[in-house]
Amino acid sequence: MKKVLTAAMIAVTIVSLADEEYVSPVTGQAFDPNGKYTLEQIKARDERVMAKTGGFLQQKASGPQLLLVDARARPSGALDEVARLYKLGAHLDANVEKTPRGDKAAYDFAKQISDEKNPLMTLVVFDGDPSFPALAVYPEERIGLVNADRLKGGEDPAAPEVRVSKEIWRAMGFIGGVGFSQHENDMMQPYYTLKELDGNIHAYIQPMNMAKMGRFWKRFGVKKEARVPYLVACQEGWAHQPTNDYQKAIWDKVHAVPATPMKIEFDPKKGR
Repeated sequence: MKKVLTAAMIAVTIVSLADEEYVSPVTGQAFDPNGKYTLEQIKARDERVMAKTGGFLQQKASGPQLLLVDARARPSGALDEVARLYKLGAHLDANVEKTPRGDKAAYDFAKQISDEKNPLMTLVVFDGDPSFPALAVYPEERIGLVNADRLKGGEDPAAPEVRVSKEIWRAMGFIGGVGFSQHENDMMQPYYTLKELDGNIHAYIQPMNMAKMGRFWKRFGVKKEARVPYLVACQEGWAHQPTNDYQKAIWDKVHAVPATPMKIEFDPKKGR
């Protein structure tokens, strides 16, 4: 009897370990014995999805990238935070450079960088010119300028850098075709004073406006980082060679020669 109980306990342990070790090829998540679905249900779902899609591939972002330039005499980390949030929200990369503009006019400095590197858009933060407006946008050139001198002041020592970040997002939105928003407290609201700008509790463009930039990204050949079905990757021509039976079936189907190819008749006398 004792041997039977021991064997039963070992069997239960083996099953438990097997359950814990199962990792879904669809979600990449390990099986949770305490979850809503049983292991059999999850495997059945994975079987259906794998047969239909071949699994998923991670497509890297491609196309021109956003360029953020801190051209102040004393750069800060404000643009690094903008780049981080942009990556999270848009699934796209942004390059950050800290290069003082010297004696060059702000626009000339930005235009030179833009011409040299041809980024998606060039957003520059600068100081040393209190006569320049706080925000200037040149949509046709895909250039935005933020004058940090016009964003200083207030009792909160952190406020100026927060304003710089907000104006960078606003410049991005205007160049990307978002325009003014109808939603209250949205980053793309029209603001006419620093107090109004400070009153916005959001420090970045809202998802609804980020989505509006989709046309802009597509227009300039930008593709976001995404999980793409193996089937779609095969159809688009960038899938790797199949590594399992599901992918092989899809690969063979996509690359198969049609059983009844289309016939085109051409009469040289008629020219058609």
